[in-house]
Amino acid sequence: MVFIPPIRGRFGFLVRRLASVTRITCVAALACGIFLAACTELTGPEEDAFSGEPIPQGMGQAHIRLDPLNACTAIPSIEGLYFTLDFTAEGKTAVNTDLKSGLTLTVALESGDWTLEVKGYSGHTETSIGSLVVRGTSSVSITAGISSPVTVYLTPDFSSGGTGTLFYNVDFPESRAFLSMHPLSAQGTGQEIDISESAEGSITDLPAGTYQAFIDLYSTNNTAMVWTGVVHIYNGSTTSLTPSFTAPNFAACPPELGKDENTLAAKLEAALASPSGSYTIVLDDKVTESPQTLNVTGNKDITIAIRGNGQTVQLGSNGSLFTLNPESGSKLTLVVQDITLKGRSSNNAPMVQVNSGGTLEVKVGSNLTGNTFSVKGGGVSVASGGFLNMSGGEISGNTSAGNNYGGGGVYLASDATFTMTDGVIYGSESANGSKKNTGSGAAIFGGTPGTTNETIDKRTP
Repeated sequence: MVFIPPIRGRFGFLVRRLASVTRITCVAALACGIFLAACTELTGPEEDAFSGEPIPQGMGQAHIRLDPLNACTAIPSIEGLYFTLDFTAEGKTAVNTDLKSGLTLTVALESGDWTLEVKGYSGHTETSIGSLVVRGTSSVSITAGISSPVTVYLTPDFSSGGTGTLFYNVDFPESRAFLSMHPLSAQGTGQEIDISESAEGSITDLPAGTYQAFIDLYSTNNTAMVWTGVVHIYNGSTTSLTPSFTAPNFAACPPELGKDENTLAAKLEAALASPSGSYTIVLDDKVTESPQTLNVTGNKDITIAIRGNGQTVQLGSNGSLFTLNPESGSKLTLVVQDITLKGRSSNNAPMVQVNSGGTLEVKVGSNLTGNTFSVKGGGVSVASGGFLNMSGGEISGNTSAGNNYGGGGVYLASDATFTMTDGVIYGSESANGSKKNTGSGAAIFGGTPGTTNETIDKRTP
């Protein structure tokens, strides 16, 4: 199985919360033998020969092959689905057919340019078409007397809702093992099960949709490894997840860090003390946290991603929830995704302070909200040499009560960099909106008054 490259990396050692708060994964630079070997299990069907059916006089043939595009994703087998194929062309009578088994079909058509739409259904019976689970379209160019190959790439359609099943059979050496499923597009909350004693089983009644699966393995010699991949669950269907691991896969993994730590602060500390690399903390529940100053020393380059599924990190006392504070020559990037950072209604600091050499990345599903600071930058304050990158999410409901600087949502010092490609800043207030640099959405030091407003919206329509 090909693994998608998440922020945490493909393999690593991690700190796991045995109760219910967070976990951190530390990236190891591996050659990824599993990455390539397992991929062959999930590739699409081989190209097969044309059927050899005679071509009707004055017509051509389209030899259709359906491809589930599953090389990077675990999906149910689609060979048992019922497919409808609808061909349309300007000035021609539509051609409609179906495919009750297999993934190939040869259709005779008049010469010309056609559009083919394919829909795949699970649970088809003589009295019900079933639930739509995949669909795809393709252009088809037909020449008389010629058989033309046409591949239709199918993508999931979860509009029918419903539930499906994940069957897992994980082959691994003696170790502790955990399987977790985190919804990406599906409804519901994440699930985690201990598969140490029983590596084969099923998770039923999973809402249809897209999930990110994690398999965490802990060896007996204090190393650990993480596999991750995308899983699709279709209504009424079973998806199989069958990765295989061997002892040599652990050999390239460094010793596990902070194994017994189970708080967000402890996991942040473990990541900051680690070598240069990318580390991910997964939130499973709401966390109340004291202000955290994230120092990086020794010319290291550290990336820490905190992600969840709508969980909240609540600031428990006055101060910045996170202060990104790398020393000269070092770099620190903090990524927030699918979580809410919630500040205080009467605070003495921005909710997030980004100092020189630091980068805050705000991604889809995140919200930085509910912080009031008496000076500048209620939500985020970026010092000279700092960076704020926003590719999704929201910065909302923050207030700057300062008399001179403002920036209810975001304050940017001179030589600070703010890149916003998606997301929205709104609902922020600046107590002194009439003075220079007091934009309530974002204030830019040295900028022209009025160039930043109450709402900055870069969301894709």
